[in-house]
Amino acid sequence: MRRSPARLAVLVALLATASARAADDDAAPTLRGAWTAKNAAGAIFRGAWTAGVVVATPNVALGTWTLVDDHGAIRLAGTWSARKAPRGWRGAWSARLAVTNQLFSGTWEADDSTLKGGKTFRDLLARAAAKQVAGVWHMGRAHGTWWLTAPP
Repeated sequence: MRRSPARLAVLVALLATASARAADDDAAPTLRGAWTAKNAAGAIFRGAWTAGVVVATPNVALGTWTLVDDHGAIRLAGTWSARKAPRGWRGAWSARLAVTNQLFSGTWEADDSTLKGGKTFRDLLARAAAKQVAGVWHMGRAHGTWWLTAPP
C-alpha cells in the first residue's frame, strides 16, 4: 500500500504532537531563583537562574543563568547542567559575554550535605526557597563559592 505525502505529513505531525504531550507530562514546573558567587580574590557576582527537572530523570537537570551588573543589566547569559554523583552533585556551565559574545565555561559542584535529607536535584533547588544552598565553581584556574537563594 502506497502512502501519499500528505498522509505521511499528517502521521508525522500526530506523532510529534503525541511525543510533545508525553514530554510535557514528565516535565515539572520551571524553578527560579537568585544566585551569588565569590571568587578567590573576594569579588562578588550576582544573577538569576532557572531549572527544569524532568520527573522521569530526577538525577539530571538543565537550566539557564544570567550574571547581572549593579544596575541589573545582563552581562553574561548561559546554560548549566547537573548530574548526581556518588557524593553530591556535579555539573557544567557556559555563558557568553553580552558585549563581545566571548564564551566562558566551567564546572560546579555541591556535596550531599547541601541536601540535608533530600534525594533529588529538584529537592536541592526547592531547598533554596527556604534556605541557602551552596557549592563551589571552577573556570580554568579561577575558582570560588556560590549560593542559591529564593527569588528576590
